[in-house]
Amino acid sequence: MEKIRDTLGEEIIHIIPLGHEIDRAVIPFERYKANKVYLLAVTERPKHNKTKYSDEMIEEQKYYLEAVRNKLEERGMEVECRHVDMFDLLEVIKNVSSIILEEKSRNNMVYINISGAGRLTSVGATLAAMVHGATAYYVGADKYSQNEEDRKEHGLSICRELKLQFLENLQLQLPDKNSMKVLVKLCKEQKGMKTIDILNFLRDVGVEGFEEDYSRLRRVSRINYLMKLNKGLLEKLEKSGYITRERQGRYNIIRITKAGIYVSHISGLLK
Repeated sequence: MEKIRDTLGEEIIHIIPLGHEIDRAVIPFERYKANKVYLLAVTERPKHNKTKYSDEMIEEQKYYLEAVRNKLEERGMEVECRHVDMFDLLEVIKNVSSIILEEKSRNNMVYINISGAGRLTSVGATLAAMVHGATAYYVGADKYSQNEEDRKEHGLSICRELKLQFLENLQLQLPDKNSMKVLVKLCKEQKGMKTIDILNFLRDVGVEGFEEDYSRLRRVSRINYLMKLNKGLLEKLEKSGYITRERQGRYNIIRITKAGIYVSHISGLLK
C-alpha cells in the first residue's frame, strides 16, 4: 500500500496500543492523515487486582499517553483514550477486536500501530488485525533513548525519519456467526453448560431454526432439534478444538477450551 487515503465516505481510524513510546506513535502522522486515533494504555489498576501495578508505573504511563495525545490533537486529530491492561494478552485482543468491529461497521478504514508497546501486545494486536481485516503496521526506530531526557522527549525509541512496514494479512477464519454466539456465551458463563441450556440460549437470542421451546416439543421434533445443534454447531466447534463435550449422568456438558476462550476474545463480541 503506497498511501493511506480517505476514500468515498470513509474515515481513517488508527489504533495505537501504547507503552513508553512517543515518536513511534506520532511520526506516521507527519506523512499520513487520520480522522480519529484510539490510544490504549494502562492508566489504572485492574478492578480485580488493585495491587497489580504501582502508582509510579501508572503515573509514568499517563505521562506518555498525555504526550502522545497532545501531539496528535495539535495535528487536528480526534483522540480517544481507553484503559486496557496491556500485560493481559486476552484483554488486548478483546479491546482491539471490539474497536475494529465498531469502526468497520461504520465503513471506516482501520490501521493498527503494533510498535507502540511491548511484544506481547504486538502479538495480540496483530492477531486482531488479521482476523478482522484491519491493516497492521510497524514503525522502525533510528536509535534508542540512552537517558531520561531522551525518554521524556521521544519515548524508548527515537525516530528521525518515517520507516513504515505494513504487514500482509493472513486469512484467519473464525467460526460462523451462530457458533461464535455459543462460544461467547460459554466464555461469559465460565462453566460448562447443558445441551438444553444452549438450546434455550439460541432460542432467546433469536437464532434462526431454534425459535421453538425445546421442552414443549414432541420426541421426534426434539431429536431433530438436537441433531441440528450437534451437526450444525457443536461438532464443528469440537473438531476445531474450541469446546469439549462429556457425558454426566443424563446430560451432555459442553465446556469451552483455552483455544475457545482466545477465539471468543478475538471475536470482538466480548465487551
